[in-house]
Amino acid sequence: MSKRYKAPSMSRRLLYLGAVPSIVMFVALMGFFTSARLDDAQRDLSDTHQLLADSLAPSLEYTVVSGNTSALQDILSGSVRSSKANWIRVIDVAGEQVGMASAGGATPAPKADGFQVYEAEILQKPVTLGDHNQKTLWFQPEQGMGQGVLRVGMVQVGVSNNVLDERRNEIFWSSVAMGLFLLVCTIVVIKYTLKPVLSPIKAVSGRIGRLIEGDYQVNTVNQRGNTREIIAIEQQLNELAQHLENLRASRDQTLAVSEQARDKAESASNAKSDFLATMSQELRIPLTGVLAMIDQTEQEPLSQEQQQHLQTARQSTEDLLTVISDILDYASLDSDGLIREYQPFNLRTLITNCVASYRHVAEKHKLTLRLQFYGDWPEVPLVSGDGPRIRQIIAFLIDNAIKFTSNEMVSVEVGCLGVDDNGLWLRCAISDSGSGLAHEQVTDVVSNEEQSASDETHRTYNSGMGLSLVQRLVELLGGRVQVDTGPGKSASFCFELPLKHVSQKDSV
Repeated sequence: MSKRYKAPSMSRRLLYLGAVPSIVMFVALMGFFTSARLDDAQRDLSDTHQLLADSLAPSLEYTVVSGNTSALQDILSGSVRSSKANWIRVIDVAGEQVGMASAGGATPAPKADGFQVYEAEILQKPVTLGDHNQKTLWFQPEQGMGQGVLRVGMVQVGVSNNVLDERRNEIFWSSVAMGLFLLVCTIVVIKYTLKPVLSPIKAVSGRIGRLIEGDYQVNTVNQRGNTREIIAIEQQLNELAQHLENLRASRDQTLAVSEQARDKAESASNAKSDFLATMSQELRIPLTGVLAMIDQTEQEPLSQEQQQHLQTARQSTEDLLTVISDILDYASLDSDGLIREYQPFNLRTLITNCVASYRHVAEKHKLTLRLQFYGDWPEVPLVSGDGPRIRQIIAFLIDNAIKFTSNEMVSVEVGCLGVDDNGLWLRCAISDSGSGLAHEQVTDVVSNEEQSASDETHRTYNSGMGLSLVQRLVELLGGRVQVDTGPGKSASFCFELPLKHVSQKDSV
């Protein structure tokens, strides 16, 4: 895993901004001045020892001509000691060495390798005696030289290359030391200069951090020592802090009002729940009496048609009791307080009875209520589930289809899908032949908030639940709901539920 990038601080960047040009300038100037000093040192060393050779040549004329080697050696030794030359030697016109002196005291002739050699000729000049107008020449050559200068030898001054190298090293390291000293001083000055620039920026950063933490106190703007930009930023931060403080006060006020409204809503909800509990109990009593009368009537001799009507009346009364119970169940859905009862029941019989309870209503509106089973149904379709809830869902969808259909028929198609040892999937689709609804109208129609004029006579056949409750019940049972409708198109409400298949032996 790559490490998180850590951005450099502004002080470091500004330090780089000031130090990098200084370093570049330092290197350039140090290279220039060091090169100039090295050239001067080499030129000074060359001029000094060439001057030494030039000055020795006249002084050695007599000693060479007279052959006074002792005096010659003394002059050479003194010159070596008083200079940086490694050796000095004198040779005659024949190339023979007449005298030599070295810094180490050695007398053998040195090699030219590793040495800078500076030479000067030793010349014998005529000596003028007597009157200025009458010249008498001494030591006049006899070999046809006339009155010219006579070359009697050469003096050589040898200087080791190490002397120049030592001088170069001395110049280089002294330049480096001085340059580093100046560079450090420059960095210190830059850092000291950056301090008053960075301090206000750090203060602004800290102020923003306090604003994030909720400290909206307005601070006094320091006009001295700050730039115009920093002063403007601090003033804007004060305005922002004031604005945030006003927003917090407004939010607290809104929250207080919301708390009061929530308390009132909770009180109203509790009162509504108490009222619904009382009313549901009051409604259950007469409906229980109706069921008792139905039971008593069933004991009397009745025709088959009367028994079917009585069975339908019983089932409708039980559905009404279920709806009354759902009034309380709807409020408990959000808190997952709806009680689900899983008991074995015959799925096919439950659906048949539920559809039969609406045949009379469909016939009253001159509609055909058609029930069709398809798929691989077990021989005995016993399943374990919440039968009353499934019947309640189917009853609402049938009632809703009758409500929004003005002609032809309502179709109930029930399929058994994916049957195995563990369970099956129930797929139930209730379709009508009405004019259809726009997608955005589906929720409103099911909630009895908007209907077309042709549906006004069907308002009383709604079971009291909205499609939202059906959807929540289906999802609570582990299924899903689909709606297929549109303007000028019949509406089809379909839901799928997983159910556990049980055998007759398990149901006993």
